[in-house]
Amino acid sequence: MRTLLKGFVADGINEPRRMCVLVTNDTITAVEKEIYGSSAAELTLEFRDEIIAPGFIDVHGHSDISILADPEAESKRYQGVTSEITGNCGLSPFPVTGKNREHLESLYSGYEIPRNWNDFDGYRKKLDSTAAKLRIFPLCGHNTLRAAVAGYEKKQLDDKELHEMQKILDDTLKSGSPGLSTGLLYTPGCFASTGEIVALMQVIAANNKVYATHLRSEGNNLIESIHECLSAAQSAGLKKVEISHFKTAGKDNWHKINEAFEIISRYRAKGMDVRFDRYPYTESQTMLSVILPPPYDTMSDRDITIALKDASCREMLRLHLRENRQNDWQRWRLTGTSHPEWKKFAGMKYSELPADPASAVIEQLAFDATTATIGAAGMSKENMMRIINSPLCMAGSDGNALPFSEKFGRAHPRAFGAIANFIRLKLDSSESIGNTVKAVTGDPADFFALPGVGHICGGKKADITVFLPDEIASDADFISPHQPAKGICLTMMNGYIDRY
Repeated sequence: MRTLLKGFVADGINEPRRMCVLVTNDTITAVEKEIYGSSAAELTLEFRDEIIAPGFIDVHGHSDISILADPEAESKRYQGVTSEITGNCGLSPFPVTGKNREHLESLYSGYEIPRNWNDFDGYRKKLDSTAAKLRIFPLCGHNTLRAAVAGYEKKQLDDKELHEMQKILDDTLKSGSPGLSTGLLYTPGCFASTGEIVALMQVIAANNKVYATHLRSEGNNLIESIHECLSAAQSAGLKKVEISHFKTAGKDNWHKINEAFEIISRYRAKGMDVRFDRYPYTESQTMLSVILPPPYDTMSDRDITIALKDASCREMLRLHLRENRQNDWQRWRLTGTSHPEWKKFAGMKYSELPADPASAVIEQLAFDATTATIGAAGMSKENMMRIINSPLCMAGSDGNALPFSEKFGRAHPRAFGAIANFIRLKLDSSESIGNTVKAVTGDPADFFALPGVGHICGGKKADITVFLPDEIASDADFISPHQPAKGICLTMMNGYIDRY
């Protein structure tokens, strides 16, 4: 099959130029001002005001299992995304051993996908057997890796355990994973010492791969967390670091943006390629359990649900939340739960629920903490725009590939709109079309060394997105998050076209 596309091409490097792109089967075979003999193409598509771009790349996604359960990937495809880097925030579906299998089975149970693999290669084979309309590049997640070796308990690793982690990571990277992610806010990553992270960074450095991190803190200890990350990377000889969903969380921390940028600039001046990703929203989403006090803050979500079977634990936590969280219910909203009585209120703020907010939280966690998520307002729009408009910023949704239906639950609006709105905000800030396209295609492809994608040139995979720069945007919100983005004309993956 030969397909010819004619129009303004933003190739992932340059500003748009009127060009012809010839696709033969699943590969781009020519990009020229004019392609003679083009009548041999079975399909010719001519565009006037649209931009022909490489398929967009979501550098921070969590579609590891959802893409297996629903390969149509509507939330991604309908905003022009053809590739996603998964395994972020320390959570990947591999490696799997007897020490973490039960936990992962519980965590992903809602997708009803048999998890019969143990390592990266096994997961990759499962992906390859799925006719997914999304190209997946899985990072190795530190939380999963640590739990595979040492479980989820709070402990410092001994030399044997650390060496085992290094060996598994090295094998995973050599098998094709683009890097390691950490989620140092979550169990068991929060138990890791800086020395443990440095030891793993050394393996990443030896393989010339990427370290992507959800920092220990994105608020009160943001500056200390950035220092820890980048100084550790420097001591390990690591060259590529990505800060996940870069933000200054909490109004009292908004002023830290200048210092954060200065630290990043200093390490870049030393030769370290430090980047960051961002979603274009000022409300975050994470697990509901993060609002709990000790000792629950170091327990897995599965263990929290088990602990809350005890009536005295539920009552103690209910009283704690009532006494200490009264000022937060207005800025926190319920974004996800499998609780049959509470799921219909997803998208509403806790202060708007028809019940005591503290009691609602306890009921949702006691029913199933692994599906309970919370949205929190607390980010600066001005800082968000400074981050998005930085040439170091790439687009990350922090969301799953999901269907328009809510069969797997209701998403944060970023799942259906982050990449489209990221482009909209950059264009509205007078960024050029070429640089905007580069931020969601060429830059991530080059930084993560993703084979075959990110550029329109001969020999690359035929992953292409055509969009209208004046129209691309998303209307998805917390009340109606499952909406297609606007301004996407078509996506092509491996030469196959979906038109909208």
